[in-house]
Amino acid sequence: MTPEERDRLVKAEAQIVAFDERLDRIETKLDKLVLAAAMGKGAFWLLMKLGGLLVMVAGAVAWAADHFRWWIK
Repeated sequence: MTPEERDRLVKAEAQIVAFDERLDRIETKLDKLVLAAAMGKGAFWLLMKLGGLLVMVAGAVAWAADHFRWWIK
C-alpha cells in the first residue's frame, strides 16, 4: 500500500465516522419528533372529544328550547 492510498483510506474512514455521528444525531432528533407527535395525538383526541361533548350539550339545549318554548318565556 502506497502512502497516497493510505492517506486516502484514512480520509475515507474519517468521513464514514463523521457520517455515522451525523446519522446518530438525526436519529435522536427523529425520536424526539416522534415522541412529540405521539403526545400531540393524545391532546388532539382530547380536544376532539371535549368539542364533541360541547356540541352535544349545545344541541340538547337548542332542542329543549325549540320543543319547550314556555321554558324560554
